[in-house]
Formats: sequence, structure tokens, C-alpha cells
Amino acid sequence: MKSKPRIPKYIIIKNQILEEIKQGVYAVGEAIPSDNELMRNLSVSKSTITQALKSLESEGYISRQQGRGSFVLPQSQRKAVLNLSICPMEHEEEQFWTSLVNEFNQTSRDFQICLTFLSNQNAPLRDILFQSFASGNAPDLFSLDGPDVPYWAYMNSLLPLDDYLPESFLGTFIEPILQQGTFRGHIYHLGYTESTLCILYNKELFSSLGISVPKTLEESWSWDEFTDVCSFLKKHTSIPYPLLMDSGRGLSPRLGEWLTYSGLPFIYQNNGSLFSPDFSKTEGYINSPETVAAMEWLGSLYHKYHYTHTENISSSFPGSFAMSLSLPSAYFQAAKQCDAIGILPLPHACRTATPHGSWGLCMSRQTKYPELCAEFLKYVFNFQNQLKISRYTGMPVIKDIYDAMKSFHAVSSQTNILFSQLRTCSFTRPQTPAYPFFSKQFSYTYYNIAQGADPKKELDLMARLTDDHLYRHNYYKL
Repeated sequence: MKSKPRIPKYIIIKNQILEEIKQGVYAVGEAIPSDNELMRNLSVSKSTITQALKSLESEGYISRQQGRGSFVLPQSQRKAVLNLSICPMEHEEEQFWTSLVNEFNQTSRDFQICLTFLSNQNAPLRDILFQSFASGNAPDLFSLDGPDVPYWAYMNSLLPLDDYLPESFLGTFIEPILQQGTFRGHIYHLGYTESTLCILYNKELFSSLGISVPKTLEESWSWDEFTDVCSFLKKHTSIPYPLLMDSGRGLSPRLGEWLTYSGLPFIYQNNGSLFSPDFSKTEGYINSPETVAAMEWLGSLYHKYHYTHTENISSSFPGSFAMSLSLPSAYFQAAKQCDAIGILPLPHACRTATPHGSWGLCMSRQTKYPELCAEFLKYVFNFQNQLKISRYTGMPVIKDIYDAMKSFHAVSSQTNILFSQLRTCSFTRPQTPAYPFFSKQFSYTYYNIAQGADPKKELDLMARLTDDHLYRHNYYKL
């Protein structure tokens, strides 16, 4: 039996104070006990009290006045406050959200946004969300990684966005965004970033060695051509690994979704598969001959040829590297420091295939303000705000920005490779509530294969574990 999620201490304290306000223990305009008094009376830390009072303030129950204390507000003066939780991937993304929310709050007459940043480092995001939903304190809007949406939708934690947003608005998004956010006929998630996978390369090094590179998706290297280039680089340079993995971060199950995101395209390129069409089993799919062959080739880049690595050597990027399997964001960040970095399309086997999908916003089923949430979503995804965030990510999510970039000839040959992959050969990761479990198992499977484990045995084990998970969850039937 699954243990009940632990409710954070600050939520318990917040609810206790709120109940006293509602019962009239503290009248309107009256000060509640000071932070120090609450700490002593409730035997909790300063940070717990601060979190509890900030939460009450964000919901309009109290006003915290520096040097004076916290005072109960009248209900008539309470403005609706929506809680927005974001899990930023980069510092610049955090700056974007802070600025966006501040600008919105300065101009909004009807409601305010209370922004909280979450992190996957201290505790898994899923555990944090479990706790907030279990305590009845889920944020009104929150960010999720695209492939996790089916799980939360299946758990009845999300409201369908297409019930509150008009088709004219949803029609402004590029098709991959809508594909990733849709589950069983409803849109639950709107990505504010997009992504693909690419090879970054050192233009100066390649030029000095006389290596010609593919400039379009149609010219992409085959797997054999790619390994020939790796072999050439290993022989003619002192760089330890011809291919950095994730800009040098390496390969570790602790990196989570990166292993699945970077491994799946090679399976699809080799005409491999993951699940049965109805997502009821993986036996015969994740361990099919095509999938096994793809993972065998991928694993050989690590343990057999030593063309890439599992350990963290991120200090090598971007200063001293030949190639790197990376996200586009790595290119846009590194390009600010160095103009000698180029983009190559992924190599291909039987066909080309690249992943897509990234973080986006969802609406909690616990929200009391779905219409206001919809209004804020329209604000987030207006042209000006999306233009701002696309400067960080380089991958716009609305059609008008692509059209504007074409009109002003703002698409370089480098970014055109990214856009071409997204437009012509991107795939959506499996849209099943079982995906979080599947992805975790795949991360360990991929890592073990990279360390030299037998691909067939590892994938057979993964099929058994995943199918057992599907059986125990009744195949996620409604």
C-alpha cells in the first residue's frame, strides 16, 4: 500500500492560523501573534513561520508590515490571488518569470499572481506536487514537463484547458505543442518552451581538420558516418572524448529525463518501438530486435569505442570540445560566450527522428478561479511575452513568432536545422500515465548498457518490470 504523502509543516501551520482567523480569534485589523511568538508557541522554525505567513498573505488573508507585524485583512479588500509554481531550468528563465509576474501584478485590476519557484534538486517535483494536492493546497497553475501530463491528467489533478480557452487562442500554437499537451482528447498543458536534440560542434577545430559537416537535415550523417568522424577525431586530437554527453554532464540516472530524451530517438531511428499501440504492454516492443540493436549501437559509443562518457566533465564545454549531444538551450547559452560553435542535425539510421516537448503550464483541478487562470495564460502566451522567453530558449511555441522571424530573415542556418527537425521528424514521447515509471526504468537500463551490460537482458528486464507496473495499475483504464 502506498504511504500517504507527508503534508509540509508550513501548510499545517498556515491552515491552523487560517482557521483561527475564520473563527474570529483575530478580528479584522487586529495583529496576529508575532513571528517569534508563533515560533515559541508552535515549536517550529523561523523559516516554517515565514512560509506559512507568506502563503496567507498571498491569499489575501493578512497584510505583513515590516517592523509592525501581520494584520488580518477584511474580506471585502481581498483580491483574488492565484498561486503559480514554476520549476525553472535556467537562471535566465527564473528572471523571465519574475519580471513577467511583476509586470502583470502592476497592471492587473482583478487578481494577482503569487509566484513560487520549485526545484527538482532537493526533492522530486512529483513528491512536492503530491504533498500539495494531498493537503488541498495545490497551486492554481504550475509547470510540468510535457511527458508527465498524462499521469497527472489520469489522476484527475488537472482541468482541461480547452474548456476555458477559445480555439482561436489555441490555434496560435505550433502543432507539436498541442500534441504534447493533449491526453485522451483534451488539452491539459501548454508548453512555454520547445526543444529538440542536436549535435553541437567546434567550428574552428572541424575547419582545421578539414572535416566537412552537414548543413541541412537532408545531409545528416548516417550512424556509420558519424562513428567514422568520432574515430577520426580520436586519432587526430588530444580531446579525450569526441562526443560530450549533455554538454559534458555525462550520463547518470540522477539526471532523470535527460537519459530518456536523449536515448529514445536512436530507437525510433532504427524503427524500434517502446509500447504496444494501446500502451498495454512493452514486451515485444521495448525488447524488439530493432530496439535492442539501437541500444547496442548506442552503448558501444561508451564502453567499446569510448567516443563518449558517463562521468561529469562539464568543465570541457564550451572551452575544449569537439562535439556534444545537447539541447538547443546549450547552444544559445554558449553562443553568448563563443561564436565558434555550430549545430549539426542528429545522425540517422533507417530514418531521421528527434524528440520534442518541454515544460509548460497546467491548471490545477483544485483552483477556485479557472476563468482567471485562463486570463493569465492568455497574458503569458501573448506575442510580446513569448518573444521575450524565446530569446532565452531559441525555440518559439507560437506560430506568429516563426512568421515574424521569416519575414525579417532572422532564422540562421544554425537555428534552421533545429526548426527543420522540429517541423519534419520530431516525435512525441509516449502519452501514457505509465510514462514516469517507464522513463525511470529506461534511465537505469540505458545507463547499465552504457556501462557494458547486455542490451537484450537489460531490455527484457525492463519489459517485465514495466508490464508488471501496467498490470498492477489495471493498464491505467478509466
